[in-house]
Amino acid sequence: MRHRQHGFSMIVALVALVVMALAAVSLMRTVSTATLVSGNLAFEQAAVTAADIGVEAAVVWLENNSGLASSGSATACSASVGATVLACNQLARGYIATRTDPGASQSWGGLWDSLVSGGATPITLTDTKTDNTAAYLIQRMCTSVGDASSAIGCSSAPSSAYCGSSKATDSNAGAGNISCSSPTYYRITVKVTGPRNTTGYIQAMVAL
Repeated sequence: MRHRQHGFSMIVALVALVVMALAAVSLMRTVSTATLVSGNLAFEQAAVTAADIGVEAAVVWLENNSGLASSGSATACSASVGATVLACNQLARGYIATRTDPGASQSWGGLWDSLVSGGATPITLTDTKTDNTAAYLIQRMCTSVGDASSAIGCSSAPSSAYCGSSKATDSNAGAGNISCSSPTYYRITVKVTGPRNTTGYIQAMVAL
């Protein structure tokens, strides 16, 4: 009788040991997954921060060149194209004066590669704190080169309904009212590459 009791106790101990081992493995996998997720979120946040730096640099370049006939950071356009430096392509400076959208089966990454192979040179910035590299391209939302206007499909006046019946479009509504001027829109695309083969694309639309 005593031998039977010893055998039963051993079986119970073995079952308990297996259960504890499975629980330990499960806990280790849970901790490992949580660590991996936290790490990926940190990489994502660092990539977004690097992209923000790229967007800000692109906006500064646009602001410094908007409406200028000549500039120290852009090449003057041919008189037959337009009167401002943003009327024509500035490919070496990452600026394209016309809009290009992805094709039906093309990703944004594919469009990026297509623009680069077409001669556009992304402007590259490196975030030394996170080892991320951000490169940006600017596309003006116009259908052709030339000074921005509705004639080349890039400057559309707001509806008079938004400007008020007493305000003409293509004019400023004045203090306290919505602006009825016709801005020109630019799409900034930033490609971020970083540790662990991180690659991301972030876009921003600005109007000047």
